[in-house]
Amino acid sequence: MKIKTTSILVGLLLVTAAFLLAQALSPNTGADRSGSPGKSSSRDVGTSATETCDPQTVAKAPKGYTCVVKTRNGPVAWRVEAVISTETRMFRVVKDLKSGLYVSDDMGKHSHESAVKENLCQWPDYSNQRGNLTSVTWRLPSGYPRRLNGKNGFPNHDSDFVILEDDGIRQVISGLSSKYFVSSSEAGKREDFMSYGFDGEFGGIDAGCNGNGMASLRCVAQ
Repeated sequence: MKIKTTSILVGLLLVTAAFLLAQALSPNTGADRSGSPGKSSSRDVGTSATETCDPQTVAKAPKGYTCVVKTRNGPVAWRVEAVISTETRMFRVVKDLKSGLYVSDDMGKHSHESAVKENLCQWPDYSNQRGNLTSVTWRLPSGYPRRLNGKNGFPNHDSDFVILEDDGIRQVISGLSSKYFVSSSEAGKREDFMSYGFDGEFGGIDAGCNGNGMASLRCVAQ
């Protein structure tokens, strides 16, 4: 009787040990199951992506490529959301996975006046630069300095360009250093077409950087 009981106990111990070993070796152990099926949250990507963003690498990366920028506020993940190939060039749309902002490819040089009045971020001619993404609404990025949050009629939160700079956009997109970028934010009503713009070299928000229509245009969506 004792021998039979001992055999049963040994058998149970072996089964338990085998179960625990299988759990330890399972690749899904500890996986985050809080997200929707087939979708990765920004938190998931931010913790799993380990490759550091490099503008030259991103410029050649396929759709779905994800990398991380180390910012003062912690790591921020970015992902290539769309790649459009034409006979002349490739267009890429990237997404800041922390803020949820999509950033289009360069749409060329335009003035603040034409970008606003002609609603260039919605023009069909620039659908390739927007990655042919129609599930989001594209707009001209806001670009007032952080010190003006809640002042001069601006919303009491950071502008798009301030957010993108904080999240490391200059470490993701190549070719920004020699350009200024148009924003939707007007710097003053008394001066015609005076607006704030993003300095692609230093990351600042400057008034009057329109360059007489020579500033570049990238649109955002969310």
